[in-house]
This record gives sequence, structure tokens and C-alpha cells, in this order.
Amino acid sequence: MADLVDNVALRRAIAAFSESSEHPAYLEVVRNIMHGDLLFDTTGSALTMTEDGSSIAQGSTLAFREGTGPDGERALFAFTRQEEALRMHEDAPAAVQTLSQPAVSTLDFAAEHGYGWLYLDPAGPTCGVKIADVQFALRSVRNDAVKAALDTVGPTWMKNAVIDALSLGGQLLYAVNETAEGVQVRTFANPAGQNVALAFTSAVEVVVHSATDAWAAIDISRIVSDALGENISGLVINPAGPWIELGRDDLLQVQARLSALG
Repeated sequence: MADLVDNVALRRAIAAFSESSEHPAYLEVVRNIMHGDLLFDTTGSALTMTEDGSSIAQGSTLAFREGTGPDGERALFAFTRQEEALRMHEDAPAAVQTLSQPAVSTLDFAAEHGYGWLYLDPAGPTCGVKIADVQFALRSVRNDAVKAALDTVGPTWMKNAVIDALSLGGQLLYAVNETAEGVQVRTFANPAGQNVALAFTSAVEVVVHSATDAWAAIDISRIVSDALGENISGLVINPAGPWIELGRDDLLQVQARLSALG
């Protein structure tokens, strides 16, 4: 429901970008669009719901609030919470209609319908995301289940949620450094000085960690096996945060559950 959407992490990234407008702050906005929900402003739409209220009935029409980007291309508006949409309609707040969507789906929708920009919280603080800038993220592998698990509140609950998500299989990304001598997979030294493997839930997470790195999609079973190898003491996922470090016992648990899946 619209009144339950409150994408706090993305709104904070937008506020930080509005203060600096530098590239790292912009990437933080893009990174946070890969998670959570956003609202479309559909004020003026003619909507009828099905009898059970689970979906929009045939014959309904949707109108999406939009504007124009700095280069003249169409800009779709999206909002991190209902209050941000209401600020666009201060003369008639009771008439405001919004539609909730997974945040990353708003990028997909904008790309599919010919928008050049996605403007977030356009009443301000705001950030305009150029759709062409994020095509690499939309085309590459994303692991939404693991990303969502990293947002679980509480360290023990987070770890359990991440283990559950990894045990579903699928892929994560390695960050790789391509040199004349070959391809090097990035690792990381944890606070104890131990060498740990690194994995990422999306290409944006790789770029935020190191803008010069490329990435490769790898099966989770292979990533777990690599992290259990010699001279590696664990696995860190999404080091830019929210992040988690899984130790050997955690990885063995994931490996056993993946094996049970066949």
C-alpha cells in the first residue's frame, strides 16, 4: 500500500546528493534504487479494482505525473513516501493517487516507455537519474533476494536471512581488475587482517566499491566454494553497506543446503 512505502535509505542518498551533486553521491542514489519501493503519482487516473481488490480491473486508465529533464527529454516522477507526492499537490492533497512499485521496477518502466530521466522526490531535495546512466545495472545480474536480506534489522536475523537467500541458489557478482597480466578477482582484508572473498548483489554495488572494476556473474555455489578455499577466511557481501561477513561455519551451512537442492 502507498501509505506503507517509506524508502528511508534512498531519501537519505537523495538528500546527500542535493548537498554535493558529485559523482560518488549520484552513484549512492543509483545504488539505493536497486532496493525498496517507490511511488508513482497517478493523480487523475480512472481506476477500478477487481472484486477481491487484488489488481486493477480492465478498462482502467493510468496517468503518470511527469516533467522534462534538463536536456529536454521526458522525466518520470517517483517518490520515496506519500508525503513527498503530497507536496506536489498542496492545493488538493485529498485528490492525490499513488501507485507502489519496487524501486528498481520504476527504472525498468521508465526505460520501456521512452523516458530519458527518473526524477526522485521532485519537490525537493531531488535527484534526476539519467536512464542511459543505469542501463548497465538493468542489463546485468541482480540478486534481489540477497539484497533484501541484507536490509533485515538485527545482526542475527540478518545473517539468517542472508543464509536463507544464498541457499536458494542463483548468482552474485565478483569484482574483477583486468590488467595486462590477466584478470584478478578482488578480495578484501577484514578488520582482523584476514583475507576474505568479496561478492556483490548488483553491478552498481561493484561500481560504488571501485569505479574502475569490471564484474562477472558467478554461481553462488562456486562463490561459496571459493570462499572456503585456502588462505580465505570468509565472504563479505556488498562492502559499501549494508554488508555482512560470513565465516566458515556459515558458508558450510549454505553449501550443505545448496547440495541438498541438487
